[in-house]
Amino acid sequence: MESSQEPEENSYLFQRTPSLRRKWRKRYGGLDGNKLLEPNKEPDIRAADVLFDSFACDGRIHVNQFFEAIWNSGLHKSDPRLRECFFHLRKLQDADGSVDRNTFHCVTGFVSLILKALQGRFVIPDFATFTDETQKLFSRCRQLLSVQEKEKESLDSTKWGVAVCTVDGQLSLGDWAGSLALGEMSWPLVFGVAVDLLGSDLVHRYVGCEGYSRHDSPFALTKTIPHSPLTETGAIVTTSLLQLAGRLSAEEEEKYDSVLNVIRRLCNKEHANLNCSSRKASVRLHALSFYLQEKKCFPEKVDINAALDLMLQCASTEITCESGAAMAASLANGGLCPLSGDQVLSAAATRSMLSMMQVAGMKDYSPTFHYKQTSIPAVSSSHGSLLAVVPGVLGLMAFSLELDACGNPWRAVHFCQELISTFQLHSFDIRTPFRQILAYRQWKAESEGYQIMNVLLAAFKGDVQALRRYFLSGVDVKAVDYDGRSALHVAAAEGHTEVIRFLLENAGANAALKDRWGSSPLQEARR
Repeated sequence: MESSQEPEENSYLFQRTPSLRRKWRKRYGGLDGNKLLEPNKEPDIRAADVLFDSFACDGRIHVNQFFEAIWNSGLHKSDPRLRECFFHLRKLQDADGSVDRNTFHCVTGFVSLILKALQGRFVIPDFATFTDETQKLFSRCRQLLSVQEKEKESLDSTKWGVAVCTVDGQLSLGDWAGSLALGEMSWPLVFGVAVDLLGSDLVHRYVGCEGYSRHDSPFALTKTIPHSPLTETGAIVTTSLLQLAGRLSAEEEEKYDSVLNVIRRLCNKEHANLNCSSRKASVRLHALSFYLQEKKCFPEKVDINAALDLMLQCASTEITCESGAAMAASLANGGLCPLSGDQVLSAAATRSMLSMMQVAGMKDYSPTFHYKQTSIPAVSSSHGSLLAVVPGVLGLMAFSLELDACGNPWRAVHFCQELISTFQLHSFDIRTPFRQILAYRQWKAESEGYQIMNVLLAAFKGDVQALRRYFLSGVDVKAVDYDGRSALHVAAAEGHTEVIRFLLENAGANAALKDRWGSSPLQEARR
């Protein structure tokens, strides 16, 4: 009777055969469906024990020291994936801010993400160096002044902000935290939603996929359809296509709520709201819609006024640099939000969206933007914001009110060019030994033959964080070089007490080990 009451939609999840029943009964002591589908947590507990041993001092872990190592990997304190773990450890810690091994097991459900951070397996392992370099670029771009600013000494030049978010959720923030309207940046988002709901073939029956600057006039059409969804005419037609989607509600307000929900999910449900004060009707848009209606560019039975209203609502949606960076990182991750694990847009729709951003996102400047050291999908708005995506690596959001002749924020454009050049993120870059660059994946290039040298160098510098990363990655930090000297020898000779304590208490190094000259770490410390 109980099995007949179970919902039919879950019947395909787990088919229980008699032999499997016996195995699960022996393991769990019953046939409760929730227990049967519960994963085996023993590997996570063992991983939590290894994590505890790497930080433990006298059988306890200091919570502040533990989370400081995690934040150094680039994860932010507001990361929703670790919020519950941070709350529990803070709540269970003793008066001295430490926890024992049994209490530390509350991190079991988060251990995979924590190990990935501490082992340096993020897309940008050395995020501290990356942040330092981006801050230098940010400061240099702030000091740049246009000719108009030098003459007028405008105070608006102080509004300069940048936020960078990687596909692993590593976050680096600039200075300005104000809200900014999406404007033209909403056009590729609406296009991506339309492709996700209707498919690429249907969408491109009504709108082309050409570059932005091929036609000078907005009234120019290609075979009676707008040549790009990132122009005014193309955005109007693309927005009208959302009325064909069955998954969107028939009410116009609910249609906008559906699009806003997609934007919020891309931003990890951070700041994204409609600013009614910035929503203004455009005579130009109405004139273009009448022209498109005359040319029969719209599908049948489409409410054109409702499409224009929805388009203006999307353009009036406000986000921040931080939420915009999370949105760009979701697009760089194939439509999957790295902070929530939510697949917002399909990979095919995200690919189509990024392709259109690459050929038409920067308006007339698009070909030059990709020729000059960038070659990444980007889109800008006349409100001064720029969203750029490095697929598989990161996304960024920049804001500056000063625009160039093409209507793009020139300071943000310059920042993108410098960032791509500094970290060699260009799609067609080939690394050579003659270029002095900062490889954003430098830790991944550490080969196994250099492990001992890296361990000894970290001990020489007193870098406990690097040694802990090697230890959690499975590297033998007790290994010796050809002279028989271990990391403990080097740390003792240099007087790095924290490294010595880590190697003795956490890594189990041998204090009596002698090198080829018969010296032990204890003798090195006495010299």
